[in-house]
Amino acid sequence: MTNKFDVKEQARDILEETLDMEAVVYLGKISDEMQQIFAGNPMPSFADVARIVTDYFTRDGRPTEFIEDWLRTADEHSKSRGLDETDRPKAILSDLGVFRFMWFLKERGLTEEQINIVLTGAVQQATDGQQGE
Repeated sequence: MTNKFDVKEQARDILEETLDMEAVVYLGKISDEMQQIFAGNPMPSFADVARIVTDYFTRDGRPTEFIEDWLRTADEHSKSRGLDETDRPKAILSDLGVFRFMWFLKERGLTEEQINIVLTGAVQQATDGQQGE
């Protein structure tokens, strides 16, 4: 139990030390956008996911090859987790949200280790929140 607390505390400390208020607001914006995507697509198909991911990465200036590779890799990752056909599109959308957070933190200069701590802390926070419901 102490380890969970320590990771969440470490994650909070990293964010407080490395991000300014503008960055915190932007992370909130990413979270809000992803919530809207999930609300608008509660049971997305692979076609829905491909459209959403392609639209996002096209706006972000990514080339077609990057988008195709990202989608293929995300699908393979969801298969490797043992998810069925119904759950894989939602998992791919979740991966898009994680990618967006990670990319933003990397652009802000966080190390891979710091990013992993932040993401682990976020997952533990979300898991703790779901258990309390």
